[in-house]
Amino acid sequence: MHILKNKINLLSLIFFMGFLGISTSCSQEINTGFDGKVYDISLNNDASVNALISKISGGYNITISGNGKIKDFSEENKTPWYSIGPKIKEVEIEEGITSLGDNIFSDINLSYFYLPSTLTEVSETSFAKGETLYSYATTEIINSTNYNVYYYSENRPTDTSKTYFHVVEGAPVTWILSTMNALFIGNSFTFYNDIPKLTENIAQNIGYDLICDSITKGSHTLEKFADENDEMGKLVDEALKGTKKYDYIILQEQSTRSYSNYNSFKNGVDKLVDKIEEYQPDAEIRLYETWGFEEEAKAKKWTVPEMEDEIAKRYEDAGRDKNLKIHYVGEAFSIVYDKYKDINLYDANDNKHPSYAGSYLSALVHVGSLFNADVRVTTFDGELDEKTADTLKQVAYDVVL
Repeated sequence: MHILKNKINLLSLIFFMGFLGISTSCSQEINTGFDGKVYDISLNNDASVNALISKISGGYNITISGNGKIKDFSEENKTPWYSIGPKIKEVEIEEGITSLGDNIFSDINLSYFYLPSTLTEVSETSFAKGETLYSYATTEIINSTNYNVYYYSENRPTDTSKTYFHVVEGAPVTWILSTMNALFIGNSFTFYNDIPKLTENIAQNIGYDLICDSITKGSHTLEKFADENDEMGKLVDEALKGTKKYDYIILQEQSTRSYSNYNSFKNGVDKLVDKIEEYQPDAEIRLYETWGFEEEAKAKKWTVPEMEDEIAKRYEDAGRDKNLKIHYVGEAFSIVYDKYKDINLYDANDNKHPSYAGSYLSALVHVGSLFNADVRVTTFDGELDEKTADTLKQVAYDVVL
């Protein structure tokens, strides 16, 4: 798991990839000979820019401070810290640094780097090719074509010429400027508490401009939604053939039909996929795996998680031929059912449909699955208290990522 230290400001910008330890082939103490060492890395060897190496838990930190440009290194193995490269866990580049030379960080394997506002130029080999850089500069970084560069914007920007990020709960989140459209097709397990709207709210809160439509009817099956002669099937046809283009289409089957009548379920998926590929060829099709509940589980002599496991297997079978990605909402429900007895995911009237907490969890899994996003950073808790919302965010994160 990657953990981002909440130490982001214009005076001291820090990058690190945190993890609980270092994997080595043998038991070995970290060499502490580098701890406290200071190296002159200035362009003119005048100590205007220095690198301080400090020992931290699990490895080392490099703090770059001073004013001006950092010199070139002819090869990556010429940097002062080359021998401890795999053990470098944090790099902090302070304000005042304006340029990075060749190979300065090309051998350091980190998830991403923060660049201060004064840093406006890098070398084509300053980092490993394809590295992700989060910059606070207001102008474009020179020589940055080899990297993925995101520029800081506290508010959602209108400029589409660059990509932008902001910080949520100490983590960088990319601003998505283009509007994306999603269509949910399902029944009451989708429309309770308006799961599409909750999905939209969470996505927009973390920077994805997502608009969610839905076509739903209680107890309706995907086979009926695929039938143009069915009243709801007609609506599906109209939506697919309409002028609105969907980026994502999420299909949800009736709660027990995935296993009680698998052939019908598979037939409905296949027919809808064929229609979507014909009329919405750019849309990504996803399957929305639902959850187990006590009444049905007892009738089948299953536990609730065993019921969900059966549902998940059937969704996986149905999506395999078309290589469809599955949103494992049911799996998230099972985790909460087993581990967090104080959180009720089920509607009090029937102990089957989702409560608000269940709908919120469903939406979290949808957002995480659609964008491969860390939903723990969302500040949208809806009607839930912070503790409950945070627990559900962590469960969704664990299921998706």
